[in-house]
Amino acid sequence: MTLVATAALLVGLLAPADAPWCGLTRLSGYVRTEHGPYTYDGTPILTAEPIAAASWDVRLGAVADIDGVGSFRIADRGHLGNGSPMPWVDVAVWSRSEAFALTSVRTVCFRRPPA
Repeated sequence: MTLVATAALLVGLLAPADAPWCGLTRLSGYVRTEHGPYTYDGTPILTAEPIAAASWDVRLGAVADIDGVGSFRIADRGHLGNGSPMPWVDVAVWSRSEAFALTSVRTVCFRRPPA
């Protein structure tokens, strides 16, 4: 198993563990108004809360601290990035220009949400 694959596996094991896991993560955005009314965990998509979708190796409820972007609760799932050698986060945004601007690979730390 490669180092990147091992790191991706650890995201699923550690997030949202007490100690955060940080590493390179594929980042993209999706427009809130272009999909269904609820996220995978039942959160209304039009919430003002900063939320994101993530690959299945990141637990729902984890918080993704994205370098240079902000913190987002993982509330949704999607089809991009599954089976990829690194985790993937798709941030819920309000416009396509925001979504395109997010597309990159960045350092993301996954942690337990505040109690």
